[in-house]
Amino acid sequence: MAASLRVLVVDDDPGIRETMFDILSLEGYQVEVADSGERALELSEKGRYDVALLDIRMPGIDGVETLRALKRTDSAIRVIMITGFDEGDLAAKAMEAGAEAVFRKPLDVATFLPLLMASTPG
Repeated sequence: MAASLRVLVVDDDPGIRETMFDILSLEGYQVEVADSGERALELSEKGRYDVALLDIRMPGIDGVETLRALKRTDSAIRVIMITGFDEGDLAAKAMEAGAEAVFRKPLDVATFLPLLMASTPG
C-alpha cells in the first residue's frame, strides 16, 4: 500500500514541488517537500524517507551532493533524480553515487510512477 511509503520531494521550483506533492499524495504516498538540499538534509535528520526525488541543479547544495549526504545518513533510501537540463556529467555522477534513475522535466508520470510503486512495501 502506497500510504506506508514516505517520499521527500526536493526542488527549488515551487511549481514542481506542488505538482509532485499533489500527484504523489493522490496516489496515497506520504509526501514532504523541501526547496533546497540544505532543507532536505534537515528533514532527513528528523525522520526516515523511503524515496527521495531530487532536482539535480539547485542553488546551494546541488542534488548530487544532497544524494551523497542522504546516502551517508541512510544507505537504504532510494533516490530518483530529476532535471530540466541536459546534465550528462551530473547525471553520471548521480548514478555513480547511488541514484536509481534520472528523469527529465517535465516528468512523465506514466513512466515515473511505476518506478516509485516498485518500491512500495508489501
